[in-house]
Amino acid sequence: MSQPTFSTFRYRRGDGQLQLPNGILLVVAFLLRGYIAWAISLTFSEDRTRLLGLFFATEEQFLLAVLVGLPALLAMLVITLVREDKPNFWNRLMRWIQPLLVFSLLLDAVLLSWLTLVQFHGHFSVPRALLLFSWCWALWYCLNSRHWRVYRTAMASAVNETRSSTADS
Repeated sequence: MSQPTFSTFRYRRGDGQLQLPNGILLVVAFLLRGYIAWAISLTFSEDRTRLLGLFFATEEQFLLAVLVGLPALLAMLVITLVREDKPNFWNRLMRWIQPLLVFSLLLDAVLLSWLTLVQFHGHFSVPRALLLFSWCWALWYCLNSRHWRVYRTAMASAVNETRSSTADS
């Protein structure tokens, strides 16, 4: 493991490991809202579709939300399996997480636009406004967060540092 630099020191835990940004967990949870609603509905034993109906007006909306969440599901898998101290296959995929999340957010923007313009004929609704605000924040966070950028870069470069240290030996 490389020594932490001054610029990354503030993003490290007490044990010296990089801390996963909490904001990226919120972004992924936002993109996985279809899966989260589905998991919540599984705990409701009487009528699972009735509970999903609170979140999604039609089955088509639910299936589209699950489809939009697939890239975020892959991103969550990579984020949870990446290691700084023992680089592995997942570290190599860290460089593709940013484009994957942005792609998922753009798919979500198309879905939200379609729901707003086609199904609700442009009528204002507070839940749609909250979704739009959350979407804007998620895109801003993915593109501008320094902590997320440091985390991604350090995890992706952990593989290269391991290769260079084994080549030097």
